[in-house]
Amino acid sequence: MTFDADMIKEQYLTAVKKAWLTAEASFPAFLCEIPTERKLVNEAFISHSRTRLQEPLKGVPKIPWRRKRWKGDLLKLVGEILYQETIINLHSFLEREELAAFQEELMEFMRQARSFSPELSFEEIGQALRNYIVYVMFKKIHQDNSGFSRAGFGYSMLYPFTDNFIDNVAASSQEKAKYNRMIRNKLQGRAVSQKTIHHKKTCDLLKAIEADFPRETCPMTSQLLLMMLDAQELSLSQQDGATLLSPGSRLDISLYKGGISVLIDRYFVRKELTEEDILFYTGMGFFLQLADDLQDIQEDSERGYQTLFTLDLNPSHEEELVNRSLHFIHNIMSSYRAENNRFKDFVLLNCYQLVYTSILRSKAFFSEEYLERIERLLPVTRGYYDSFHKEMAINLGLENQGQYMKLLDELIAP
Repeated sequence: MTFDADMIKEQYLTAVKKAWLTAEASFPAFLCEIPTERKLVNEAFISHSRTRLQEPLKGVPKIPWRRKRWKGDLLKLVGEILYQETIINLHSFLEREELAAFQEELMEFMRQARSFSPELSFEEIGQALRNYIVYVMFKKIHQDNSGFSRAGFGYSMLYPFTDNFIDNVAASSQEKAKYNRMIRNKLQGRAVSQKTIHHKKTCDLLKAIEADFPRETCPMTSQLLLMMLDAQELSLSQQDGATLLSPGSRLDISLYKGGISVLIDRYFVRKELTEEDILFYTGMGFFLQLADDLQDIQEDSERGYQTLFTLDLNPSHEEELVNRSLHFIHNIMSSYRAENNRFKDFVLLNCYQLVYTSILRSKAFFSEEYLERIERLLPVTRGYYDSFHKEMAINLGLENQGQYMKLLDELIAP
């Protein structure tokens, strides 16, 4: 189908906005509690898996044949954990061959990421990888088994290059405007001056997208990316503490930025894009933007960023927003007819879990009563999650970056 920017804004984003405003604000009754016994089984599995991984993750053997054996054993162990894990149960929604292909596609993404930009931190690679995983999930919903995508890679890698620069408090508004102007010129087919390595790599990622979706045959590629650029520029107003944004303005910015960002992911899936797809994926993008803002309440409020979640920091307001978010994603998922409904159900379950864990990242802004209700929905106890999350943050700290990067490079080497 053909569509343009005005159609997306006026028709689809307006429909998503209506769905949001009419979503219920009560605590959802459709969420399933997880018994304590199951939580303890899950915790035991996680602890046992961590113990099994401790020895091989201590370091890479120096002797070549031992290094080869180490890699084979570690990959086998990771595969076993994926096939046996009791938390997200991905193996219950994918055949063994599909799961192996999924694992290899993510390995190829990391190979390309490390080769393209070895200076990226674990956090930045993780940010790009998470977006690529979302893209792969969309491919599974549409039964697209095309494998590693250069366009998906380029678009996912743009996140640590563009979003982090836009959010960088050390960069001036003039620098940000100049950077965005360079991207706009590139997308419009104009000559650009790549004065920094950051500018050059941004252009290289845009070239990777165009290699799969050429401007001549796929004109919507540049149109969608220009819309995403517009949304990012508009979101800069959320960082301007001098101008107070209304609730409606904050909602519109989140709708636009979130909706377009995920619609682009769907556009790169090798299946025809329908009107129902546009409505669903703009809604999904808005939901993911809400989840992102939910987990960043503390940081955003300290910086003065104006999101829906920093409008009113009282627990009652935050809890109502979360309830509405859960009803919203439940409603749009239920009404969407997917090519692979079973995998769509898997994505929905993970959307719920994303909200739960985002709440725990911002637990200071929620009442104890609400946190107790959320804990009953978690696959592990709240105490276990907190300790695990804290330990992971320490292990992946800057002082350990070099060691883990060496392990990663050895593991993903072809």
